[in-house]
Amino acid sequence: MSGFNSSSGLLSFPDRDSCFNADPSFSGPGCVPTVQMIAFLNISTPKAYLDAYCLNPPDDSCAFGFCPNPDVASPAVRVSTYITTVVSAILILYSPEEVADSLFSQMLNVYSLIIAAIVAVAKRNLTKPHTAVALSLAFSPLSLYLIIYVLRSMIGNSNRLEKVFGRGKWLNRFLVLAIVPIWIALLVFTAKPKGSSHFQQSACDAVVGDHRVLRTFFEPFIVFFEVYPGATGVIFGGWVLSCATAIYLRRREIWDKTDRRNIFVRLWRNVVDSYPFIQFCTVILFPHFLWIIDIEVGILVLLQYETFSFTYGQILACLVTVPPLIQFCMLMPRLYWWFADLTWVRLITCRWDQPRHDEKKGHRMGSSASESTLELPLVSQWSK
Repeated sequence: MSGFNSSSGLLSFPDRDSCFNADPSFSGPGCVPTVQMIAFLNISTPKAYLDAYCLNPPDDSCAFGFCPNPDVASPAVRVSTYITTVVSAILILYSPEEVADSLFSQMLNVYSLIIAAIVAVAKRNLTKPHTAVALSLAFSPLSLYLIIYVLRSMIGNSNRLEKVFGRGKWLNRFLVLAIVPIWIALLVFTAKPKGSSHFQQSACDAVVGDHRVLRTFFEPFIVFFEVYPGATGVIFGGWVLSCATAIYLRRREIWDKTDRRNIFVRLWRNVVDSYPFIQFCTVILFPHFLWIIDIEVGILVLLQYETFSFTYGQILACLVTVPPLIQFCMLMPRLYWWFADLTWVRLITCRWDQPRHDEKKGHRMGSSASESTLELPLVSQWSK
């Protein structure tokens, strides 16, 4: 090395080659250890040791549990996915004419998670619980809704996402439907009983996960019912009672023989058009709450080291939330009146005998396109 240095006259490697000689005490006259060298060699602190251990964790032992993977399961990635998914679902339900940008952000999130997981598994750089996190984040209630809307568009059934998945939108339809076989294939591969050897830290599947890694991520909502039966009874019992009351109050419209629509379609449309909070709880609140609970409980049990750090993947995940949040902020004025006109809110605020905001403005299903979007009702013209 010294001969190379003297001949080149330009390069010197390593930084202080006199420290890297045969003397194990590093006490040569030209050896002056730097702060960086000391920090690199001193891994006596638990965090420094864990960081060094997780650079290349062994497959035959599990001394510290599963190592973190910030680009898949960090708080930034999870919260970003939650925000993008829930806001996009709200926009689909209440402002479908402005949902295109947020939908593409959602698809970018889904595909980036799935493709990154497949590549990492192929290189044995991803653990089984991190694969389960990627699968769970990708297949959200919103993903299921998008699949349903695509199928409805393909059979010619008009719906609120006609602008995105309507006639001629084959690329948009393909992007949504193509994720289904990819997701199923990765799920089956991950669930194989003898497939642990294809994942990083395979020994931890038995030591930490007890060979129940996937079940840990897909069963927590059942555990929630068992651990909190009282809260579960109040929440879902109240929802069932509300639905039953709404059906009773709208029974004439539901059983109207002049309406040729399917009985279940008539029931759903009459209930949610008259009581939109039931629709919000059924389509947005409950499914996404259970979805988030599933993921967070699984991470709490199996992935204890996940923290935020400034990496490219986490910063990109945060930026993906910007378009749907902007659209959600533009929806806020209309959202206020939607909330104020809910039946139970009008009852609590003693406004039961007063007309609703959209009735005062004279809005009906045939509202003019020239009216301000801040004044239009949220649901009436998109009740499909």
